[in-house]
Amino acid sequence: MAVAADISPQSYYIQHHLVHLNNIGEKQSAVANFAVINFDSLFWSILTGAIVLFFLWRAASRATAGVPGRFQMAVEMLVDMVEDQAKNIVPNETSRKFVSPLALTVFLWVVLMNTLDLVPVDLMPWILKVTGLGAEHGDPVYYHRILPTADLNITLGMALGVLLVVLYYGIKIKKPGGYVKGLFTGPFHASGIGAVILAPANLLMNLIEYAA
Repeated sequence: MAVAADISPQSYYIQHHLVHLNNIGEKQSAVANFAVINFDSLFWSILTGAIVLFFLWRAASRATAGVPGRFQMAVEMLVDMVEDQAKNIVPNETSRKFVSPLALTVFLWVVLMNTLDLVPVDLMPWILKVTGLGAEHGDPVYYHRILPTADLNITLGMALGVLLVVLYYGIKIKKPGGYVKGLFTGPFHASGIGAVILAPANLLMNLIEYAA
């Protein structure tokens, strides 16, 4: 990355805020480089994930069959919302015992990670500068991005994880033959020659849906 003397202060300010704290000590040059580890993304994603788990554990440990408090009511509303969504996707009740909690955890995790975007962009650099951890180029935490969802590695990793879960339960519930058949027979249903004509379109639509 260019030093401050080579570019304008405005450009340097922007570039500085776009560089992750990683194992190479500078901006990642390629879009995909599996040798680069963004420590700031790992730290904030793990921290927010731990907060979500603590939040859910706290709600479960304090749950009561009597009149619920506001905290329990808020959590129950989230649980009911996710459960209703899961019923439309996973009709099997046994499978939902795993899918529903996972969906709730991922939902709250993503919401909390995105909430970090509300933190003033200069707050963390200021804290690091005051503490001496990121005051000058070469300091341990000179580069630092607080928003994990701005890192393609985090979002792509979570998306692939969810996709694998969807594929696993799709095959588990429908069986391999039924799953493959569903790729060619939905969402546009027909019979006879119509089913043959619509099969390529159905396959394309399903592939687009999974890719999205």
